[in-house]
Amino acid sequence: MKRRNNRDVTETYIKGQHLSLSDLKEEPNIQNGYLYKNNIPAYPESVEFHVQKVSHVTGEQGLKGIFLNSGFRQPPEMVASDQPHFLWWDLSVTSDDISSAEDRFLTSLFPHRSAAQLRNQWPVLEHFTSSKAFQKKSSYGNFRFTFSFKQLLWHYGKQFCGDQSPVLRVFETVLYRREILYKILVHPHDIHLYDHYPRLPGQEDGVCGYHDGAVWWRCQAPSETYKLKLEVNELNCSVHARPHREEYYVWDHVCVAFHMEPGWVLHMDRNKLLKSVNACETSKPCLLRAPETPLSLNEAEHVLASMV
Repeated sequence: MKRRNNRDVTETYIKGQHLSLSDLKEEPNIQNGYLYKNNIPAYPESVEFHVQKVSHVTGEQGLKGIFLNSGFRQPPEMVASDQPHFLWWDLSVTSDDISSAEDRFLTSLFPHRSAAQLRNQWPVLEHFTSSKAFQKKSSYGNFRFTFSFKQLLWHYGKQFCGDQSPVLRVFETVLYRREILYKILVHPHDIHLYDHYPRLPGQEDGVCGYHDGAVWWRCQAPSETYKLKLEVNELNCSVHARPHREEYYVWDHVCVAFHMEPGWVLHMDRNKLLKSVNACETSKPCLLRAPETPLSLNEAEHVLASMV
C-alpha cells in the first residue's frame, strides 16, 4: 500500500509485518528498481546486532522545547492532526555493537576457528556498516538524545502504564526509494488501538525483536553504496574486504515509535537530559521542519553549552 507521510514523501508500507529483503522481493505489488539489483557485490548479510541504546534527534527549537518541558512530547503542529501520535527513536549502534555482531557473524561462518585464526582475523564489518543506520550525523537535526532502551521503557511504563511494562509490537515495514524501515511500536496495555498488530518476538526468527534489554536486529543491507566485496576464505576460516566497482543499493534500519496521547510528556529530569544529549552534524537530505534550520557542529556545540 502507498501513502504520503507527514513530510509529503510517498512511501510503500506493510502493516503488522517486518518483511526481510528477500520477502520484499517476493511481494508482487512492490515496484522498486534498487530492490531487484543483481550486481551488488558480496557483503555480510543478515548480521545480527544486539543494540541496547536508542536516540532521538532534533533541531535547536526542539532541544529548547525538551528542556522547557522537562521531557519529550509531540510538537504542537503534529498534535493538531487526527492521526495517532508517536515519539520516534532510532537504534543507536555503537562500535562495540559492531564488534560483537562481527563475532557472531564469523562464528556462524566458522564455528570451529582456532585461537590463531581468531587472532589473525582483521576487523571487516566496520568497512560495510556505512549506511545512515550507523552514522553519527543525522538528517533530523544537530542534537541527539541517547538513552538505554530498557531505561526508556521503564520511564514510559512508570508514567503511562501504571507501573506495568509497556506492550511492544511489530508495527510496519516501510519502503522508500533506497531505504527499508522496520518500525517497532510501544504502547500502554490499556490502549487497544493496536491490538491487531502482532507482539514483537523475543528470541524467535525474524528481522528484529527485543530480549534481555536489547533490540536484536538482523541487518539485511548495511551500506547504501558498495565499494567493497566480501571474500570468504574457507581454508583459512577468514574473511576480507576487497575493492569493487561502486554500486548503489537499498539500506535498512529500525526505529521505535512510542504511542503518545495529546498532552503527554515523557518526563526526564534536567540532569539526565544534559547527560544524554550531544551535538552532531547534519546530513543530507535535511529533514528538519521549518522554521528549524541546520547548524554547523561548532554552532550546535555553542547552543548546547548555553543549556548548562
